[in-house]
Amino acid sequence: MASLDPVVVRDRAAILGVAVVAGFGTVCHPWLGYDARAYWVVDAAAPYGFDGTPDQYGAFRYSPAAAQVLSLFHVLPWPLFALLWFAFLATLLVWLARGWTLAVLAFPVIAWDIYLGNIEVLLAAAIIAGFRHPAAWAVVLLTKVTPGVGLVWFLARREWRNLAIALGATAAIAGASFLVAPGPWLEWPRAILAVHDRPVLLSVIVRIAAAVLLVSWGARTDRRWTVVVGATLALGWLDLKTSALLVGLAAFLTPLQRGTARATIAAGFRGGGYGRARAAH
Repeated sequence: MASLDPVVVRDRAAILGVAVVAGFGTVCHPWLGYDARAYWVVDAAAPYGFDGTPDQYGAFRYSPAAAQVLSLFHVLPWPLFALLWFAFLATLLVWLARGWTLAVLAFPVIAWDIYLGNIEVLLAAAIIAGFRHPAAWAVVLLTKVTPGVGLVWFLARREWRNLAIALGATAAIAGASFLVAPGPWLEWPRAILAVHDRPVLLSVIVRIAAAVLLVSWGARTDRRWTVVVGATLALGWLDLKTSALLVGLAAFLTPLQRGTARATIAAGFRGGGYGRARAAH
């Protein structure tokens, strides 16, 4: 039986993606923006006032620097902030996936993560942008931290300047934040460790070690997709929802044309991707 043309697969996946989004909007309306709410209500002076429940509504768990930036948006009414936040995530998704945007929404974990307003799409965009603009890694390091294992890419390739920019930008932002309000920086680790039912430390260490090996191999063989997969594997709290970080792989899919689709897709993953993902060469 002849295999389907990838263009047909993409188009059918796009229809399914629309259906998935419509399904979430119909059935899961109370959960819309559940995670984004925490970014709007966060108090920069005391960002970690939660009880340790893993999915507590409004609980903020990123760095004080992120809290200080996001707290500026509290001047906006919640509906307007939510609208702008979803528009921002949608823009990033289009930037990552281009012609595959609706198709990637066929994966419920990606659609669900965006529906909640979480930051996996933002992190994926920062990782892809980081190949050309290493300072973008500060977004990763100052939020979910452990996906920063992707910086092994620069280390393995001896791209010392890019590594220095990524770490320097992060240090500069963190340092300025600490000078403004040192207290939350001392509270942040305690607050994270106080979360109930957090993953076993050994399992996190094993996953981070595996991610280091994967990204090191990818760096030596010029497979940039390994940075996205490695960053996902290294997530401190890896579950179905946070696995949406794999949406970054969409940046390595080339635009499809009938008859050449299979070759262009394969070339995109072997050679590190197209456009934004290749721009660092």
